[in-house]
Amino acid sequence: MFLEDIGQGVDAAFKALAKANSAITSGTFTVSRDNVLAAARIVENQADALMDIWQINVQDLRIDPPGRDDVSVAMAAAWNDRLVADDDSYKNRVKDYVVGLKKLAVQLGDTAKAYGFSEAEITAAYGRAAGA
Repeated sequence: MFLEDIGQGVDAAFKALAKANSAITSGTFTVSRDNVLAAARIVENQADALMDIWQINVQDLRIDPPGRDDVSVAMAAAWNDRLVADDDSYKNRVKDYVVGLKKLAVQLGDTAKAYGFSEAEITAAYGRAAGA
């Protein structure tokens, strides 16, 4: 009965995750000369914050078997594959998301250049000293 309860809880969690993910679409937002530097800084700061959290917690994604029996060992291995080992693991999905945010920040910097901002203005907007 205990494993059945765990299985139902895991199934419910994945269904909730799938429902939440199905509502997410690739977002768009409009930038202008007035907001491009602010948008770039926000995106860059969020990417940095998420990467910091990821680096601190990524090792905690791995789980130990709840018991020494074959089912517990196999279940933990399957979870660890999904959480950290598979190409599309949650560990890799979060990292890929951060990389996507970083690329967006670069694109926003390029857009700022197109709007006529200098390198120094763009660098300052990202919260770094010029030349850093």
